[in-house]
Amino acid sequence: MQFRNISNVSNIDLRSEDEFKKGSIPSSINIPILTNEQFKQVGIEYKKNGSDSAVLLGHSLVKGESKKKLVRLWAEHLKENPGSLVYCFRGGMRSEIAVKWLQDYGVNVEKLVGGYKNFRSWIISQHLNIDKYKKEWIIIGGLTGSGKTEFLNSFKESIDLEGIANHRGSAFGGKHDGQPSQVNFENILTLNYLNHNYDHLILEDESRTIGRAGLPGFWYEKMQTSKLIILEVENDIRAENIYEEYIYKEIKSGFSEDILLNKYLGSLKNIKRRLGNKIYSEIKYLMENAFYNNEEELHKEWILMILLNYYDKMYNYKLDMRKDFIVYKGTSESCKDYINSMF
Repeated sequence: MQFRNISNVSNIDLRSEDEFKKGSIPSSINIPILTNEQFKQVGIEYKKNGSDSAVLLGHSLVKGESKKKLVRLWAEHLKENPGSLVYCFRGGMRSEIAVKWLQDYGVNVEKLVGGYKNFRSWIISQHLNIDKYKKEWIIIGGLTGSGKTEFLNSFKESIDLEGIANHRGSAFGGKHDGQPSQVNFENILTLNYLNHNYDHLILEDESRTIGRAGLPGFWYEKMQTSKLIILEVENDIRAENIYEEYIYKEIKSGFSEDILLNKYLGSLKNIKRRLGNKIYSEIKYLMENAFYNNEEELHKEWILMILLNYYDKMYNYKLDMRKDFIVYKGTSESCKDYINSMF
């Protein structure tokens, strides 16, 4: 458990920008010792002429004022974030150089032993066996638009998978600021779980992938065999919920109706085959008219058509395979009472 609390501070990731984007320790800041281009140059030199030559090139690329500025940035961050570590990929050359430069500047800091590679190996190891997930899991299910996420977040025992994935978990659920990399999704998810200090874990029912973020295999398997509580919500309320989240709030936050329409037309086209040409054309017509006329009721019409002809069919099919795990069905209020009675 050496890494369990590692994201409680803002560690310094010394790797290049591209390395950092692919995956990092949560809460880290990227202040690279070598830029992307410099890192490539050093890598080529290493392959051609070996380690010593690569180190010499690295020192020649980061010297003088650029070196002083870099060390000052590290030192300022460490002063503002006591207890932080520095790390590179394996905890080798880049970390050792940073530690020495900081010591020369009068700042003592420890490097992360084994670097990011060691941390990442540890993350993977947490999902190699389903028995790692020892506590009882409770899954909140229900048809699309039932308000599951809002319901989930009313419990302190919950982890919001869609929040971590930055995606609403549906064909139309992408957000404008994108998703974390698969590696970062797993890193954040794992640390959230290991620092979850309750006997029960409450999760929203999800597919194996949330947008592009895939759940670890045994994690998904555990969800599929855990107690399932189903929120039952009327269709008109579901359509209202979807309208509020996907239309009203998006436009209110500043996105133009043209941009939103084009986005949803693209999402609609992705499910055209499942809908069939006739229903697809009807929904497309309603969607375009709803946006062109800024008509709330038309929006609810096309939303309800997608719910009934696409989402409900898929969800009910999957739910039927897990019917033996359903322990309760009811309104949001009665489901909350039922869950509270379990603790």
